[in-house]
Amino acid sequence: MNSLIPQLILMAAAGAEHGAAAHGEEHISWWVIGSMFTNFILFFGFLFVKLRRPVVDALAERRTNMAKKLEEAQAKQREAEAQLAEYKAKLANLEAEVAQVVASYEATAKAEVERMRQDNDKAIERLSRESDFTIQQEMRKAEKLIREAAVRATLEAAESLIKERITDADRRRLVDQYISNLEQSTPSA
Repeated sequence: MNSLIPQLILMAAAGAEHGAAAHGEEHISWWVIGSMFTNFILFFGFLFVKLRRPVVDALAERRTNMAKKLEEAQAKQREAEAQLAEYKAKLANLEAEVAQVVASYEATAKAEVERMRQDNDKAIERLSRESDFTIQQEMRKAEKLIREAAVRATLEAAESLIKERITDADRRRLVDQYISNLEQSTPSA
């Protein structure tokens, strides 16, 4: 298409030279210029008719695409503005939220300290009961050991006393008495 226009101009110039050379003067051939102009108009008219619909459709589609993109951009801008407003509101309430979180942690810590104190009190009470029980058991064992030691000591003292004071006559009498008890307890055959 770009090479067509220069060709038309060259043809017009050649036609003008041809006409001028035939008459010996410089003469412009209006017939050649008119036919070139007519060809030019017909050619671009044909192009206009053939390319008008696709160009119009392409431009309409481009306009529609640009309108969609503009709407999307506006929607994104509105969304960004909404987020900005939300962040500004959160930032404004940030101190209150921080204070609330701190208060919540303090309340949780106080509750945890109280729970730990109660657990410690229960543990102390349990250990106290266990130690009281252990002390009572150890006291009973000690009392039993003391009684056993006292009984042994008493028996040893009594044995030594008996050994010192018993005579041969007492021994014979005890042996006779033991034998008679055996005879009475055994059945006669």
